[in-house]
Amino acid sequence: MIWERFQTCRPGFSIFNHPVDGRGYCDMRFVILAACLFLCVSVSSCAMIEKLRMPTVVRIKGISDGFEIGTIVHSETGQVVSFDELMADLEVVRVVYVGERHCNKVHHDVQLRILKALHEKDPVLLVGMEMFEGSDQHALDQWSSGQLDEESFLKEVGWDEKWRFDFAIYRPILEFIREKSLKVVPLNVPRSIVEKVARVGLGGLSKEERDQIAHEVDTSREEHRTYVESVFGNHESDEVKTFDFFYEAQCVWEDSMAEAISQALNNGRMLVITGNGHIAYKFGIPDRLFKRTKGPFRTVMPVVVGTEVKRDVADYIWVTPAERFVHRSGLRPGTSKRPVIGIRLKAGEQGKGLLILNVIPESPAARAGIKKQDILVAIDGNPVSSLSDIHNAIAGAKGVSRFQFKIDRDGKLLELPVRIKRKNP
Repeated sequence: MIWERFQTCRPGFSIFNHPVDGRGYCDMRFVILAACLFLCVSVSSCAMIEKLRMPTVVRIKGISDGFEIGTIVHSETGQVVSFDELMADLEVVRVVYVGERHCNKVHHDVQLRILKALHEKDPVLLVGMEMFEGSDQHALDQWSSGQLDEESFLKEVGWDEKWRFDFAIYRPILEFIREKSLKVVPLNVPRSIVEKVARVGLGGLSKEERDQIAHEVDTSREEHRTYVESVFGNHESDEVKTFDFFYEAQCVWEDSMAEAISQALNNGRMLVITGNGHIAYKFGIPDRLFKRTKGPFRTVMPVVVGTEVKRDVADYIWVTPAERFVHRSGLRPGTSKRPVIGIRLKAGEQGKGLLILNVIPESPAARAGIKKQDILVAIDGNPVSSLSDIHNAIAGAKGVSRFQFKIDRDGKLLELPVRIKRKNP
């Protein structure tokens, strides 16, 4: 969704998670794409080749020293704290937010470690998760009670269509939740609604759509507006051109998640697992929930080395490695299961194929002649209307690297061969 664009690796409609302080978009909710950066240095025989240094620290503005991997920094004091000291503080508040770059496995390891420690003190701890929508509540309850196996659960919540990041990096968290029978609170709203607001504004929603979002949506905070506007240019597209609507969509998203938490919280305590962009500077979910409940909270933000952040970006900054991305495209690079195609998609009307919003240059799709605004109708004769259909058609065809894509281009049907190079993990 909107801000996820901010900090994750998620393809889709990018409406949000931006890298802290505008850096490092690892995800964007619309883009089905894999970004790999190769640095090639060419020198003459007389030149000296120096080994490039990888970043090893996070820098915090106003503090001269850098902080190495594994360090937890208390932002207010600028001092390094131990995990036990961190937990002593987190255990006395009602809501703990732990951010993530959706594609970074280490960030999920941080979340799990904090989840286990909080659960030890509070066995009925609630877990709020951005990864699920309100309609997923029944499936989540069945998962927590052990009534669904993993395959059935992923199908019930539409993981490959709604979230699309590799489930493996979330599995340890969800397995712990099931092991301890914890209640999961789904925080998200249907992506289609947020995307519609970004296109036409809040006023363009039907009554039915309006009933699925927060009753109160606050668009008045200028600091938040400025923060969102700083990254708007990265998300502007043929569909999202007006910043006012883009900002309304961001607020709809975050107020709706805050409302979901407030409705579930009652007198309990909750760990909220969400993207860094939703908790940065507390503008997003934290302040909007506080406005509703007045309950104390803390924010913990995992930040990758090579990044510089402001001290007030979170209550605690946890320094992590810059791990290899796991793209939220549903077609993940670097594995034989989910090869890269290089297209950004949107479901067509009434299930009639998938509209191609963009084609990544030099990708298999581009080389095959697929173009923006084409409609993908079928792969090897199998009709497609969702990302799951693509996954089933391609990932299920083991050993096959050439596929026939049936394309509708302005009413004319084309058969284009797409060659996909499979890679081993």
